[in-house]
Amino acid sequence: MKKAFTRASLTSKATAAMQDALDKLIEEHRREGRPLAVWQDGKAVLVSAGKPAVVRETPATYRTRTAGKKK
Repeated sequence: MKKAFTRASLTSKATAAMQDALDKLIEEHRREGRPLAVWQDGKAVLVSAGKPAVVRETPATYRTRTAGKKK
């Protein structure tokens, strides 16, 4: 019997995979001494890979409409 995936579990797996890929990318850049290109205050900037706090994304707030309601 196939196990059905719920949207929450699929979303959490995708988020975890993206975070893992980002961690590997930062580590690779740190090892090689290459700067990271990041989006900061509406501009693309290069930051040292040795400063991981700079490349951490702050959570964004999203406004959504519920289905059936019109504005």
